[in-house]
Amino acid sequence: MKELFKKYREIIVYIGVGLLTTVVAYGVRFAILLPFSAILNIDLDTAGAEASALRTAAVTCGWIAGVVFGFFTNKSWVFQDRTSEKKAVAVQFGKFVLSRLGTYFVEWGIGVLFPMLLLAVGYKTFHIIIDFTPDLIATGVSIVVVTVLNYILSKLLVFRKKKQKE
Repeated sequence: MKELFKKYREIIVYIGVGLLTTVVAYGVRFAILLPFSAILNIDLDTAGAEASALRTAAVTCGWIAGVVFGFFTNKSWVFQDRTSEKKAVAVQFGKFVLSRLGTYFVEWGIGVLFPMLLLAVGYKTFHIIIDFTPDLIATGVSIVVVTVLNYILSKLLVFRKKKQKE
């Protein structure tokens, strides 16, 4: 068991950190989306401009919270990067933000456009233990797609291990 963990430590820890980052990002997203839709009387079961604008604001705020949390946890726990020089960390953070900005647009497309598409083709919320709303379905799809893309970009672009000279 120890050998398996040692072999797959990075991926296992990435999944754990990813779950925490997801809780932060989606917690912020839904903490904005649900109360503000009620306060502003915006029907999220429509594909209207107000619902799209609120979804965009919620996705963006969640994204910002997730990026800040994700950078430090990925750097320390997942990739065990020990770079501490301020300029080098700033460069890493810049690469991290840029890579996450790329996946933000993927997340935005899924989080904003996918519910609208579902509604446009006549999707109706159904209930099996919980309500499977267009927003909930889009959230599930985006979690999987964005998590995989973020891992690949972090490993290959942001926290690349430098080859040691022998």
